[in-house]
Amino acid sequence: PTAIVKSNENKFKMKFFSAVVLALAATASTTSAFAPAAKFGVRAPTFELEAKKSIEDVADELKGKRVLVRCDVNVPLDGKTITDDTRIRSSIPTIKYLQEKGAIVTVCSHLGRPKDGPEDKFSLGPCAERM
Repeated sequence: PTAIVKSNENKFKMKFFSAVVLALAATASTTSAFAPAAKFGVRAPTFELEAKKSIEDVADELKGKRVLVRCDVNVPLDGKTITDDTRIRSSIPTIKYLQEKGAIVTVCSHLGRPKDGPEDKFSLGPCAERM
């Protein structure tokens, strides 16, 4: 299972943005376009980057937890028959791993792009049966 948990991506973006704003604010008040800066070597605040976590990194915390897995099962269909189930088969190891660690797994996905509400040809029923 190599799925990546991206829960800290927004935190990183906000920390980075805050650091840039603080660095600009620190130099803007003392800097002139025609004179050298009064302070030399001013550093922006530093922060520690958090690594992305994989499912294995949080495996000990999964027992009894509800886990929502968004799978890409947008598979080619011929009517109600799946013609290539590669995407479905590739999601199974992650789902099984979560179940083995005691997680209560819910899988969600989408199929196609219906225009005016639900359409039978975009039903995930065949995918659910195959899973």
